[in-house]
Amino acid sequence: MKEKWDSSQIDWTKTNEQIARETGKSTDSIRSKRGRFRREGLNVPKSPEAPVAPKPSADWDHVTAKMIEALKSREVFPEQIGVIKAIKSSVWTTTTKNAKGEAETHENYGVQLQIDPAIINGPAWPVVDRAPKYHKDLPIASPCLKKLRTAIILPDPQIGYRRVGASLDPFHCEKSMSVALSIAKDLNPDLIVNLGDFIDLPEFSKYMQEPAFALTTQASIDRGYEFLCHQKEVAPNAHIALIGGNHEIRLQKFIITNAKAAFGLSRAKTPDNWPVLSVPYLLRTDELGVEYISGYPASEFWINDNLKCVHGSKVRSGGSTATAVCIDERVSTIFGHIHRIEAHYKTVNVRGGFKTRLAMSPGCLSRIDGAVPSTNSGLDEYGKSTTRYENWQNGIAVVQYEDGDGIFSVTPVHIHSGIAIYNGKEYRA
Repeated sequence: MKEKWDSSQIDWTKTNEQIARETGKSTDSIRSKRGRFRREGLNVPKSPEAPVAPKPSADWDHVTAKMIEALKSREVFPEQIGVIKAIKSSVWTTTTKNAKGEAETHENYGVQLQIDPAIINGPAWPVVDRAPKYHKDLPIASPCLKKLRTAIILPDPQIGYRRVGASLDPFHCEKSMSVALSIAKDLNPDLIVNLGDFIDLPEFSKYMQEPAFALTTQASIDRGYEFLCHQKEVAPNAHIALIGGNHEIRLQKFIITNAKAAFGLSRAKTPDNWPVLSVPYLLRTDELGVEYISGYPASEFWINDNLKCVHGSKVRSGGSTATAVCIDERVSTIFGHIHRIEAHYKTVNVRGGFKTRLAMSPGCLSRIDGAVPSTNSGLDEYGKSTTRYENWQNGIAVVQYEDGDGIFSVTPVHIHSGIAIYNGKEYRA
């Protein structure tokens, strides 16, 4: 049941807060009843807390002074009044309570000035205009400051064979190797770096031994030696380096496991020569003047102080091996092992500036059609490899570099089905 109100018993000249305290009602209910009684025609005045304020008359002298002060703050003076594009002024009232709790009404003034900066000092930004006419005396290219040295990087041929009937089916890609030699002959490099896994040596592998691997090691050694001879032939002035990889170390591990007494044996009275059962000895690297870098996975060859070559030991999926190498190494690195063309750059802050390092894999010179023994390759009932293309890419890298603590640039060259394009030329096997 609704509570009845007797308006005659309430002094409506008091504020809503005062009435609420006297009656024990809420301020909202008092306000609601006051409005209802007034709508019903009862003689109930508005609450003194919200008096009807007379429309204020602005103190325009005060407003003008404020306008002049605002203009001067923008370095605009009354004599420059033309710079004002628009004026927006407003006057409003607010009600507050004084220390006695009584309501007081205040007048407030606001002025907004929109100043046209173009009239004062011109535009604050350049005006967009057509480009100036071309003058032929303008420089169009910087001069060549120095001629850099050239290196060619040859990755992972994995020279080896599988016997199929009376013939040998190669693991290495003869077409890609031929294209690499053609580019080397054309560029006449100062340096050739073989990144490792130069010969496959499947007969010495810990993995499953296919019958077709039998008696293929000698043919692999002979073809590997021939490939090094061809490198000397097409680049007679180049220093040639061969980094030992995880396939070269197969021979060393096999001897230690199965014929420990034969490990490290060398020819009579030649203790400083390579052991007779070692890859550099079998490939005649010393006779060819080829530098063999052993000790995989720690083996490395430095092109200059800022760029090194390794065979590599990391493998990541999704094209992220180069990223992992770049994070792990503290110097730019060219690596093999993964048979994929990848590159990753990383820029870091150093004292007084920044440094950018690179990790790059040039791909491989082995076949990518399933001939190379891998977890993805397969054989038919006759021992012949079935065709299944790996996520590998044939290719090499060309490096332009400066000796010592110098600059360098690494360019991958993709070889697709025996065809490569580099520096505006096509090389075809």
